[in-house]
Amino acid sequence: MKRIGLRSSLYTAAFVLVVVLAWWYFAPTSLGGSTRYVVTNGVSMEPRFHTGDLAIVRPASQYRVGDIAAYWSTLLHTVVLHRIIAIHGTRYVFKGDNNDFIDPIDPTRAELLGKLWLHVPRAGQWLNFVHTPVVATVICALLGTFLLFGLGKPGRRRKRRRKGASGSHLQGIPLVNKSPDRGTGPRTRFGAFLTASALAVAAFVVLGAIAFARPTTTVTPATTTYVQQITFGYRARARAGAVYPTGAIRTGDPIFLSLVHQLAIPVHYTFTSGAGHNILGTEEIVLQLTSQSGWGRTMVLTPPTRFTGDSTSTVVPLDLGRLESLVGKVAGVTGMPTSGYTIAIEPKIHISGAVGGQPLNLNFDPAMNFEVEPLQLVPESASTTSGSSTASSAAGAGSSPSALTATQPGRVGTPISTPASITFLGVSVNVSALRWISLLGLVMSAIAALLLYLRKRGEPFEESVRIQSQYGHLIVPVVTGEDLGWPPVDVPNIKALARLAESGQRLILHSRSDDVDTYMVNDEGTVYRYQVRPSKVVWGEWSENTTPVKAAA
Repeated sequence: MKRIGLRSSLYTAAFVLVVVLAWWYFAPTSLGGSTRYVVTNGVSMEPRFHTGDLAIVRPASQYRVGDIAAYWSTLLHTVVLHRIIAIHGTRYVFKGDNNDFIDPIDPTRAELLGKLWLHVPRAGQWLNFVHTPVVATVICALLGTFLLFGLGKPGRRRKRRRKGASGSHLQGIPLVNKSPDRGTGPRTRFGAFLTASALAVAAFVVLGAIAFARPTTTVTPATTTYVQQITFGYRARARAGAVYPTGAIRTGDPIFLSLVHQLAIPVHYTFTSGAGHNILGTEEIVLQLTSQSGWGRTMVLTPPTRFTGDSTSTVVPLDLGRLESLVGKVAGVTGMPTSGYTIAIEPKIHISGAVGGQPLNLNFDPAMNFEVEPLQLVPESASTTSGSSTASSAAGAGSSPSALTATQPGRVGTPISTPASITFLGVSVNVSALRWISLLGLVMSAIAALLLYLRKRGEPFEESVRIQSQYGHLIVPVVTGEDLGWPPVDVPNIKALARLAESGQRLILHSRSDDVDTYMVNDEGTVYRYQVRPSKVVWGEWSENTTPVKAAA
């Protein structure tokens, strides 16, 4: 017995060790482990990796150039498994073995998911198949059934071995194949109900594992557009006459330098987007005076000024007499003609904020151009001279008779959260609803199993049933044989008889005649016996010596 106990302890310790090691190395992150299972897709890592391969990655204490590692790509919104080709400070540069370009994203150490630990070709296809809800439910249900009913087989095998080993010691008492126990019908129904409850619990546990392993919402990228626009104009006052009957000069009218000496240029900036946004910005307006020879001069018309909101308007004065004087001085010193100069009014807009929950950091600096001719100032269409943005953007230019405009459209990727669902046989079920269904089903199945157990526990039964339940691994059914020739030794209860059987490695022989259950142990010629008449008891009230034969007589 000590040898068997030591062997069982060693088996248990080995099993626990194997489970701990398997959990440490193979437990996925969704269950609290540190291992990730990546199913490869594409040709970027050929010829080593192909579509459908399984890559098992684990966190590493150090990542070196040449290691194959996985990281989450914010650009592709998926896990990327590529090779590290360079390390720049805290940034890692990746490239696919079969790619002729470097990955556009350089993740940091915190964004790395792990280094390649194990590569299993074609195993990813089977993993995706097992992860389907139907297959996972069937596997877990079969596993639960095996755990419920498979553990009893070793005991039965041990009983058969003991039965065969001890049969030679039972003189005059032949064995039979069928047990004389009664009442197997209700016990069978009870086992069927208990099995159904256990399967229901296992099914709802699997359903809950699937539901809780998936997020309740999915993030889908959506494009949010915006437009920056600056509208230019000009206006001035001159002496009323044949050229300017009212004395007012508006955008689109010719500007004669002999009649117009001061020009006012309104600059109106607007930011428009259909999504919610919050904008802060600065505006600076400069004048660029350039000649065809390459000479130029920059003048600040309006210093950098902060603004909030979607628009700002500024009117800048332009002293044409001063500009003519400057051009004349340059021409007198250099000998160049006074024609061929360009005046550019350039607002420099820088905005920051958010559109649709995404950050923005944009520059917009179009220009309104005037050609300086000997007798007049000729306005040209507005154009975008330069621009930069953290978002995807494009610039365009346009003009009209009444206004000069420059626009710069752009777009940002805005994530939209939508309820996640699981599709099974063409029916989509919300993940949140599936979580509640699994929880309620698990609770109801557990309550049903508990009520079934309590009801069964409260039903009266014969003492022989309880004896069979507790000591069935030692009991062998027999039929009455020849007289043994000597009186048996009666013991006070079944526990004492079981202790004798276990100490001598014997079996308990059971027979029934005249409504008396007889339990015997043949210990080297001495037969120990315990007899009891049928009596109805409840599980909690049962004892080993309820109604012995002599007391009943």
